[in-house]
Amino acid sequence: MSPQHLVVDLGRVLFHFDHAHRLQRLADAFALPSDRVDVLLWRSGFSADCDAGKYPHAAGIRDRIRAATGFTGSDEDLDAAWCSAFRPDHAVRETLERHRGSRPLTLFTNNGPLEQEVLLRLYPTMFDGFGHLLFSHHLGHRKPDLAAFDAAAKQLGACPDDILFIDDSAANTDAARAAGWTALQFRSRETLEQALRPRIQ
Repeated sequence: MSPQHLVVDLGRVLFHFDHAHRLQRLADAFALPSDRVDVLLWRSGFSADCDAGKYPHAAGIRDRIRAATGFTGSDEDLDAAWCSAFRPDHAVRETLERHRGSRPLTLFTNNGPLEQEVLLRLYPTMFDGFGHLLFSHHLGHRKPDLAAFDAAAKQLGACPDDILFIDDSAANTDAARAAGWTALQFRSRETLEQALRPRIQ
């Protein structure tokens, strides 16, 4: 029997993702070199801590970014720069809707409260039809940690072998398989269509 839950990643699947662009947007906003922004907010482990749920609220994350960088601009400018790595892939969204059949659709992403708040506000229609939005900060674990997959399956109330997972990262799809899920490494919308179409015949 084919898996009855379709679970997809956000960055580089549902959304295009360009971290270098985000670093430059933040560098411009903060009047700092982009490599300094990377050190302060990513290589320091801050972003990963946000994803893992160490900071439960978007407002607190904004405060910490301001303290680390000296940024004094508006929340709107900060939000736009912080989430500028993400650009909706409408073709993938349409493919998922056309070919998922009757399966529930779930988002499973390594992102924190700020991304969740801002992306849902900026791009609400990209999340239409998702029964669950599993952001890692709620789960307390990040992919490819096996605990993240166990927590996600528990949230879905699903057996591992009843889940089809689509992610761009080989490390994440390998971990999903180790957790008992069926997994496909995303490469393009065309390969996504090929993977989904036979399952609804």
